[in-house]
Amino acid sequence: MTTMLESLHDLNDAKKDVESLKHEYPELNEQIVHVVSLTRQLQLKYGYMGSLLRDKELPDYEPRFVRGSILTLYQQEVRKLKDHPQVIQLKELMKKHRNISDSKLFLLILGAKPELLQGSTIIK
Repeated sequence: MTTMLESLHDLNDAKKDVESLKHEYPELNEQIVHVVSLTRQLQLKYGYMGSLLRDKELPDYEPRFVRGSILTLYQQEVRKLKDHPQVIQLKELMKKHRNISDSKLFLLILGAKPELLQGSTIIK
């Protein structure tokens, strides 16, 4: 039971930091929301977006059934986000909340409530 409360506490802390980023860096936030929404619309795993942002190879998240041209367009959008002059703020947020999965962090960015994400493990 304690771990669930800590998990909700972690999600609430992350949500506060997401809101802070949103207000302090509105242009960056707009770009982040664009890419997270695109990830969702293309039905790609949030872990794939996270791995691209971190420059990490994660074969578990590699899309298998996405046309190459669509994947190239998606990667270009992620690259635009990575080239944003204030992207370090997003990377710091991701680093600070590394105990929260990429999917939960990105869903918080889209406006999900921490209470709805607590204990959820289905979303990738």
